[in-house]
Amino acid sequence: MRYDIREHPQAPPVDELREFTLVPVSREEIETRLADGEELSELNLREARNDVNVELDPDPTGRGEHDDVGTALYRLVQLFGTPNVPGYDAGSDLSDRDDETFKYLLRLVNESDEDERTLPDEWLVTVYDYHVELGIGLAGWSGETDPAEYGDAVQIVTMALVTNVVSEPLQCVYKDKWF
Repeated sequence: MRYDIREHPQAPPVDELREFTLVPVSREEIETRLADGEELSELNLREARNDVNVELDPDPTGRGEHDDVGTALYRLVQLFGTPNVPGYDAGSDLSDRDDETFKYLLRLVNESDEDERTLPDEWLVTVYDYHVELGIGLAGWSGETDPAEYGDAVQIVTMALVTNVVSEPLQCVYKDKWF
């Protein structure tokens, strides 16, 4: 049976997701590692898991049957700026891309109590558009962690956190006004 990630029986409650932080990997680090010959391998969680999916809807009061990847990109830009992976620059030539038009490489940091951690301290995550839907992946640099080696818990937490970040409105104050 396929579950929306927010309803998956193994997905952590939103309160527990607060123990994790997404931090963009600096473009300089990405460029340096690529220039040094390292490769970034990725595991597309939409393809790897047949028990869970991600549904987004442009109407925050109801559920839809399609993804609104434009809203996801808008929220990602608000939080992290333009995509940090080289080749996915805003305004660049997209003609050679079939599946992806934007991609972020983020470090997911586990900030839970060290004595109670059951997941790694941190791992790499990619967020991108995948056939005009929200793509979420695990990533690793060559010679380091293979993203396929992460267990179900890392995959579920990653999908739940990214989905929450791109789909839930964020409250903020700008010029003394709540938004």
